[in-house]
Amino acid sequence: MKTNYFLKTVATFLFTAFLGQHVNAQQFKLLVVDPAGDTVTIKNFGSTTEDIGTLRLCSLFGYRTLSTQTTVVNGSLNLAPNAEVTVSIPNYLNDTEADLGLYTATGNFGTAANMLDFTQWGSEGLGRESVAVAAGLWTAGTFINVDAPYEFNGGVGDSGVDFWATLLSIDDLDTSTGFNVYPNPTQSVLNIELNGSQANVTYEVFDILGKLINSEILESGNSSQIDVSTWNNGLYLIKISNGDQTETKRFVKQ
Repeated sequence: MKTNYFLKTVATFLFTAFLGQHVNAQQFKLLVVDPAGDTVTIKNFGSTTEDIGTLRLCSLFGYRTLSTQTTVVNGSLNLAPNAEVTVSIPNYLNDTEADLGLYTATGNFGTAANMLDFTQWGSEGLGRESVAVAAGLWTAGTFINVDAPYEFNGGVGDSGVDFWATLLSIDDLDTSTGFNVYPNPTQSVLNIELNGSQANVTYEVFDILGKLINSEILESGNSSQIDVSTWNNGLYLIKISNGDQTETKRFVKQ
């Protein structure tokens, strides 16, 4: 009886530890997918910093491990709470139609319990859609049918095509009213420099989910500064507007 009790205790402990790791892994979700640029952004929706280097991507049955088969463009694979990391995988994503799954470090790609997140664009029934359906992450026969790049605008408990949209669009702007931001990445101050002397110019800063973080009118001159020192690390978009003309750029807070 003592032996059985001991074995049951050990089994319960191991199962609890495994379950904790599995639930913890669910805090990571695909945030932005840019098929043309072959980049993927992943966000940590959890409350702990985790090394996600061993997590894997799967697109049209092509597999990549984050730490060994991708290149970090922005952020770190040692992902802090509410932070994002963008990785580049050249010649990996099909621009027209493909799926993309985020997977645990080990286990069969056909097992639903090993899939952490999923999306697909351009067509239905691609790659591992059936696995995503079994995992409760996707509805069969649905796909993103808006322009790329694609952005997830839900929360940690949300999944499915309804939470995917086009990343904030960039409208063409005459070069005389363009602008630059620097340094990029930045840790404390972001400088805005207009390429011409303009009146009635405003800027708006959005996080990657489209939430307005800051806005201001540029009163005079052709430069301004934004203190970003207290902002969360990650990717942001800054939109400059002058009448009906706008231009959007991206910058990274480190």
